[in-house]
Amino acid sequence: MGLFDEPFREVEDFIKEKQDLKQIRELPLKSILNWSEEASLILEEESALELGHPGQGSLSFLVWSQALKKNQDRLLILGPDLNELKGKKAPFGQIIRVYGSFPDEYQCYCQLRDAIYQTKLKGLMMRLIPSQQVIWCRVHQTALAQGFSLSHLGSALIKKIKALSFVESVEVIFITSSKKDLNQLKPAGEEVKRIAGALVKMVEEKDFDCEACEYWEVCEKVLELKQIKKRLNKKGKRWRLR
Repeated sequence: MGLFDEPFREVEDFIKEKQDLKQIRELPLKSILNWSEEASLILEEESALELGHPGQGSLSFLVWSQALKKNQDRLLILGPDLNELKGKKAPFGQIIRVYGSFPDEYQCYCQLRDAIYQTKLKGLMMRLIPSQQVIWCRVHQTALAQGFSLSHLGSALIKKIKALSFVESVEVIFITSSKKDLNQLKPAGEEVKRIAGALVKMVEEKDFDCEACEYWEVCEKVLELKQIKKRLNKKGKRWRLR
């Protein structure tokens, strides 16, 4: 069993449903050696596209699974790629599934989160609000004209995440189809947010008063959170005895 097993399966079911409907496709992984990895500030008048605009819909979260076998890195898209979009604004979802082993769940979560934040590409301005699971991007006119695509972004994310020693493989799913499709994954995203919130609170606040905790229900539901709490409690007692 793993910390994010339930939302991980929900994403898996979503992918299978869209594959059965032939609505999802695989994008090629690209070398980004010739694309500068640098932060960009893009003004509205310079942008060719806005992804995840508040009026269009936005969703971003990551989940992981203990890898029982080596999996291939994969990049999927539901909806049009950047050069296929009609109009300047579009909904945007970025769902990342990581396979590997996660001995210290908190440290692994923080490192994965940081790897995503640190992914920068010239011609792309990306803003993430983890507490709201919102992602908002602007693509520069020049970058789009030069062929920038979601293959570049997905490949850069996979490269950055796979630099972490505990990661076996990565799957990135982009959604540009509709707000309705994003909403279909909202329940999985909410579950991820609650699990991650409980994990962070336990580790950072050392608060084990379950009765007064807003995450009580999710901790009762997710066995791994109980195990983490027990481990942290035991570690704290050993420290106090020294």
